[in-house]
Amino acid sequence: MARELRMSHHNNYPESRTSMKNLTLLTSAALLLIANAASATTLVASDNFQQANLGAVTNQSSGTGWAGNWQSAATGAATPTVVKQGAPADGNQALQFSANNDNAAFRVLNQSISGDVFIDFMFQYSGNALGDNDFLGLWIGNWNGPNIGLKGNCGGGTAGCINDAFARTNGGGGPYLPVNMQQNVTYHLYGHLYKTANSMFYNKFDAWINPTALEMSTLVDADVMATGASTISSFNTIGFRSANIDTITVRIDDLKVSVVPEPASIALFGLALAGMAGVRRAKRK
Repeated sequence: MARELRMSHHNNYPESRTSMKNLTLLTSAALLLIANAASATTLVASDNFQQANLGAVTNQSSGTGWAGNWQSAATGAATPTVVKQGAPADGNQALQFSANNDNAAFRVLNQSISGDVFIDFMFQYSGNALGDNDFLGLWIGNWNGPNIGLKGNCGGGTAGCINDAFARTNGGGGPYLPVNMQQNVTYHLYGHLYKTANSMFYNKFDAWINPTALEMSTLVDADVMATGASTISSFNTIGFRSANIDTITVRIDDLKVSVVPEPASIALFGLALAGMAGVRRAKRK
């Protein structure tokens, strides 16, 4: 009987080892799928202003993924306009700001967002040299919430100064991104806003100036990592705040808002583990 038990244990060992190996491979593959799903993004809304009419942005319906048209709290000549000349990115139409308003242009998304969000846009300025505190920021939720954009800090192009863009989680402060902006040069801003440490509110904003494709796909080497609790837990509106741009104009183009989808691979992972467990139970019977 003792020999039979030993033989039975010996005969089952390769099968058990094979099952464990398969389980390990399955786990590794599932975790890889989850990681890939987490790094992927889904476009929620975009606007390159190509379908917009030239002139005031108010009530313009260009782009996709929006629940309503562009609106502005500014009036008359202070209203941001869709322009054709000197537009960044594709050299065609863009949204131009030349006056100051906390809600210079804003728009409602067709869905509410409470998870990770990615903000992506091109911009440039023209006119006089960039002055301290010349400001055009894209806000999330409201103008006093998380912001990312242009904020002159170099005193009109001071040599060696690299502080002309910013990202922040609330209505004040920095930090600054490393760029000394020049007139009529197109810059690319990419931001990742999210929640950490089980926070109910957005409290981390990573940002890149002129990011590489690798940086955008892997989220490595952020130029700044702004921290601090906001008052925004979810939102369905984004907009632009302009300040101190009396002697320059700022143009925005190729605006994109994206999210990280819930990774379906997590559900597949659970089903796969359940299936493997069932196979192992069946073999033991």
